[in-house]
Amino acid sequence: MAEKSCEGCGAKCCKYIAIEIDAPETKEDMENIRWYVLHKNVNVYVDCEGVWHLEFLTPCENLGEDNKCKIYDKRPIICREYDADTCLHHNEYEEEYTFTNIEEVDKYIKEHF
Repeated sequence: MAEKSCEGCGAKCCKYIAIEIDAPETKEDMENIRWYVLHKNVNVYVDCEGVWHLEFLTPCENLGEDNKCKIYDKRPIICREYDADTCLHHNEYEEEYTFTNIEEVDKYIKEHF
């Protein structure tokens, strides 16, 4: 497979951090999800494999206005190992659920608990 380029992608991978979280098992567990999304630039999503993530929409401080890394030669290992073949720019990726506000969380609670 040919290596894919980051050219023209808009640096999507450098504009957020997502951390895997435990899937809520009870209505009470959903209170944490409600609390998370009450914060600015914080979302929760469930990926297509059913894994829950806490997402912080915040750009890397070393991302230039041209969407290029200002410390490319000294970038962290996680950036060096990021596979452009799995990048959102090159692939269709849909979350199973995305929660950006408390109303979306409450709707999910009503439907699932």
